[in-house]
Amino acid sequence: MSENSEFKQLAPALQKWFYKKGWNDLLPIQKASLRPILEKKKDIIISASTASGKTEAAFLPALTAVSNEQKKGIRILYISPLKALINDQFRRVSELAAELSIKVTPWHGDISANRKIKILEHPEGIILTTPESLESLLINHVSWLMESMSGLDYVVIDEFHVFMGSQRGYQLQSQLHRIDNLAKHKVVRIALSATFSDASAVISYLRPNSKSNAMLITDPGNKKDILSVQLRGYNLNQDSKEQDESVNTQQNYNNIAHDIFRLLRGSTNLVFCNSRSETESIATTLQKLSAQRFVPNEFFPHHGSLSKELRESLEKRLQEARLPTTAICTATLELGIDISGVQSIGQIDPPTSVSSLRQRLGRSGRRDHSAVLRLFIPEFTGTRPSFSDEFSENTVLSVAMINLLLKRWYEPPQENEYAFSTLLQQTLSVIASFGSVSAQTLWELLCKTGPFSLCTPVIFARFLRDLGSNDLIVQLNDKSLTLGLEGEKVVSRWSFYAAFKTPDEYTIEYDHKKIGTVPLSSPLDIDFPFLFAGKGWKVVFFSQERKLIGVKPYLHEASPLTLNGSIGNIHDEIRREMLRIYKEGVPPPYLNKTAAENCSRGFEMFRLYHLDKNHLIDGPAGMYLFPWRGDKVMRTIILLLKMHSIKASQWKSHIELDYTSKDSLKEAIRNILRQMDLKETDLVAKMQELNLDKYDTYISLELKKLSYAHSSLDLPGALEFFRELGKELSV
Repeated sequence: MSENSEFKQLAPALQKWFYKKGWNDLLPIQKASLRPILEKKKDIIISASTASGKTEAAFLPALTAVSNEQKKGIRILYISPLKALINDQFRRVSELAAELSIKVTPWHGDISANRKIKILEHPEGIILTTPESLESLLINHVSWLMESMSGLDYVVIDEFHVFMGSQRGYQLQSQLHRIDNLAKHKVVRIALSATFSDASAVISYLRPNSKSNAMLITDPGNKKDILSVQLRGYNLNQDSKEQDESVNTQQNYNNIAHDIFRLLRGSTNLVFCNSRSETESIATTLQKLSAQRFVPNEFFPHHGSLSKELRESLEKRLQEARLPTTAICTATLELGIDISGVQSIGQIDPPTSVSSLRQRLGRSGRRDHSAVLRLFIPEFTGTRPSFSDEFSENTVLSVAMINLLLKRWYEPPQENEYAFSTLLQQTLSVIASFGSVSAQTLWELLCKTGPFSLCTPVIFARFLRDLGSNDLIVQLNDKSLTLGLEGEKVVSRWSFYAAFKTPDEYTIEYDHKKIGTVPLSSPLDIDFPFLFAGKGWKVVFFSQERKLIGVKPYLHEASPLTLNGSIGNIHDEIRREMLRIYKEGVPPPYLNKTAAENCSRGFEMFRLYHLDKNHLIDGPAGMYLFPWRGDKVMRTIILLLKMHSIKASQWKSHIELDYTSKDSLKEAIRNILRQMDLKETDLVAKMQELNLDKYDTYISLELKKLSYAHSSLDLPGALEFFRELGKELSV
């Protein structure tokens, strides 16, 4: 062991523990984190690859600091996105804490009542919990929190990047702010996160609405990461369109399944899909292949619709690593149990985001900084492919995401949102904690100094009126607010502790006949095209109240609804990278022959239509716009065009204009650019179905429109595109 000063700063008992482990020295990330955490002057973000020693980097100095100051109560609060991750970390943290006789208590829904009673009676040491269980403590044990956490030194947040930009993330921000208020001091926050090329958004997200910046600590060893990539292409032949399209789709999956069987059998892997139906289809094909070849089955599906027993059985098999196992899964295995033996990660269809791809990749190559990524990307081809398919956008989109992944770029979270659904949850939670609270106190705690800083006093007053009109809150004689009858019902449900909602199942109906159901997390626009059961459909009717999607056949190609039925939110940077790839026109070396051919076909079409200079082209069935912007801008462009009576729909990276003349488009552009006082909220004036988040049914349509316009649209980006298009068309 070296005689360096960093190691000597650790508690003597932890130094001995190091010796017993046979380790020679602290890792670079651990050395860099030691002094800042011991000093307790700033919040800390420890950003490094999986298995780089982040947990020890946080807990070694934190435990040393706790052992140096003999204070009563809870000293470290650890927050994780998953119970399974808490169970894993409990073993690691307990081993460290035992050297200092510091008690560690996991607290979540699966922990016994006796264990919880012990910590309630004798609060001490470290608590490991989730945001949902912390919400329960804030409501049901607020007096205990005030007393037991008065000496709280650190809050450690694991997998911090997972929380960012989500309702759960806003809940956590609010909870941490409330903890500070209960403890009556600013508790140091330590966030453990994946690596980012630009960490500025991460820094501000850790303690929003604050002038103090967090300190970012990164691991120099991250540069040693090695990624082996292969992108395999597949062609779904369009010549048999007159036949049952579901047969074509199944054949495409069969080709992918055969490659998975050949490449992955005999090892442990995770293969991610963007939909549950895809997961089931491929897993079933792989199981049939195993039976046909008289070999033991190693392929199993894993998604949210399966029973808990089936999911946990597969997780245990992966964790034990005694048998080769490949999980065909959705996002359910992006986080959670520590699966150290994963040899490769597979991705079928383009990833939904770069950050999701990074999270999935972090499950592979966890010990030696090497990882293997295989992408299985289909395109539609044939002698008569549709115009849109000729650009091979699936392949180019996947290449763009890989390029950005290698540059360590990930989608930044939207720092400020109204998040009215989570604000409602936190408002009711604070009232439930104290019995009654004044409106002024609520606004100051949650908005003025808390994370919901967009909510002005005027907007907050309107928000409280919505809660009052739904009997969630009532005003007492002293003007303070308490829970109404409906509010008491909402708070008393165990599901109240979670800020997120389980997606509702929507029935898809064509010609008054049910053709299936889909879990949907956001409303679908009229005319929105999507793929379901191997066929293209266009939305003609949508009802959140009836949970019904009316459709008609769509003759062009469409994309499947991903994950929970979301329509995606591709970032501007990804589309800019796609444009750069098209302009460069060189397929990367990690493409197999089919993928390279598909890529080259897309490049040829790009050159043919001079898309390096043009944003609009005349195709065989109408006009197409190529903004090369993200989905927020694309969504805004479509709404602006619809305001001026032009039907438009998004297809991957471009927009198709239905039955529109160039003169009509020019006139629409002139009118759009003349509207100097246009606001995002003007574009959503006619929207009626905006129940996107858990408690949106209690929020007025006016506030939901305000929130949607702010979070989902980008008017400056859309107007910038129309100015470029106007110059191109000499408007």
